[in-house]
Amino acid sequence: MNRKTVVLTYLLVLSGGLIFSQAQEQTQSNQHTANYSKRNAIRSGFYLKIGPVFPIGTFATDKTLVDVAPFDPDISVFPAARIGGNLGLGYLIYIGPAIANNHLRFGIDACFIDAWFATSKPNLPANSDKKETEFWYFFFGQKFGPLITINPVDKLMIDLSYKLNFNVSWHNSDWGYQITGQELMMNLRYRIIVLGLHYTIGTINYNDFDKERPVHNIGINTFRVLIGFKF
Repeated sequence: MNRKTVVLTYLLVLSGGLIFSQAQEQTQSNQHTANYSKRNAIRSGFYLKIGPVFPIGTFATDKTLVDVAPFDPDISVFPAARIGGNLGLGYLIYIGPAIANNHLRFGIDACFIDAWFATSKPNLPANSDKKETEFWYFFFGQKFGPLITINPVDKLMIDLSYKLNFNVSWHNSDWGYQITGQELMMNLRYRIIVLGLHYTIGTINYNDFDKERPVHNIGINTFRVLIGFKF
């Protein structure tokens, strides 16, 4: 084999090796990119959800509270709450990288605006100057708590959170507030579409923020089915 043949064979082998090496590096790069994309599939972002509110427990029953000494004798009637509506705007904040082969990530569910209401059907006398809507329950609050997101396949996400709630409420000319409400939440998300199932627990004290007035604690437990978007 002459020198020219040896050189040509060497160049062909070298070229083939370089082409194979480049192809292998490109494959590894693509795999790395795919893993990187998967690792970042669970991302922080804003969400907006709306949907019906279903009162449960004592919130869905008529309640009569009788004030006793040292307060003046008085009877306060809180009609049963009925179906209402909810609008929630918040942000999913993730802390640290995804784990478990990029299928699991931890963070905080911060709902900055939680505006909702529940209707009611009071038994008003025919000559009453009150409107039925004055006996509806209106709320505005915020909710914050730990979040776990699971990414089982593709763009499907499952969010699980436990949040503490703060609510200010108005009902029949009386104001009330709640500091230690709680919520258990599960989101099912695919791409940007969200379906949320919420169970809330808590009480409201309708005493116009006045400690000198009698305590009017009303349970406000609800179940909510919300749909929306996560951006």
